[in-house]
Amino acid sequence: MAKKIIQSIDRALQVLELFSLEKPEWGVTEISKALNMYKSHVHNILSTLEAKDFVKKDPITEKYKLGVKLFELGSVVLKEMDLRKIALPYIEKLSKEFNETVHLGILTEGSVLSIELEESAQSLRPRIFIGKRAPLHCTAVGKAIMAYLSEDEFDYIVKEKGLKKYTKNTITDVEELKKELEKIRQQGYAVDNNEHEDGVCCVASPIRNHTGKVIASLSVSGPAFRINEDNIPNIARKVKEYCNQISAKMGYTLKTAKDNVDLN
Repeated sequence: MAKKIIQSIDRALQVLELFSLEKPEWGVTEISKALNMYKSHVHNILSTLEAKDFVKKDPITEKYKLGVKLFELGSVVLKEMDLRKIALPYIEKLSKEFNETVHLGILTEGSVLSIELEESAQSLRPRIFIGKRAPLHCTAVGKAIMAYLSEDEFDYIVKEKGLKKYTKNTITDVEELKKELEKIRQQGYAVDNNEHEDGVCCVASPIRNHTGKVIASLSVSGPAFRINEDNIPNIARKVKEYCNQISAKMGYTLKTAKDNVDLN
């Protein structure tokens, strides 16, 4: 049975979904064009959202930004995310051990979303922040999750998102990507070897929940001259170790593994 959609609410949510880290401000005309919606409808929606603190209007530019109400609601969600709370001590410890940036990512809408982070104290470090989205096929944090998707999920994401080329090392061939994901499943960790950004290398491993499903991944990221073939094995060993410990605290056990021969 199809879910009933209330048009007015759907339109308001479409407006909110336009706001992003890449484009945090929108004007009425911009929204009208982007959503093919009458300006009067856009204005009414924004006025209602502004009254409830979901958006705020810049008095100088007359453009809108997201309001504090969304931050309040988001804080409630983050507070209830056991994964984040469980993983944080390991993230901090891992970052301290290697003096590199460590972040926790989850799958959302065909991309990987960073939900927790400990930055490297070193001046030269990757630009990663909580709320950042990244592609799956060319990041270690993404491939560590993608390797355990079902075939249908994999096909859908590749069809919807494509395999965009970011660097000369980006895998853009589906069959080559499948071989890479098989390798990740065998060794238990993924490597981003200058595949998303030139000069950046990352090592990540998956995190499972009590059912054995991969729900996240943990990644160590840094400049390629600091993370390379000389220390990747050591980093991978530690990342796997901590991810196994996080998974155990999420309820994953050896019995779960035995009961789920195919964890995809």
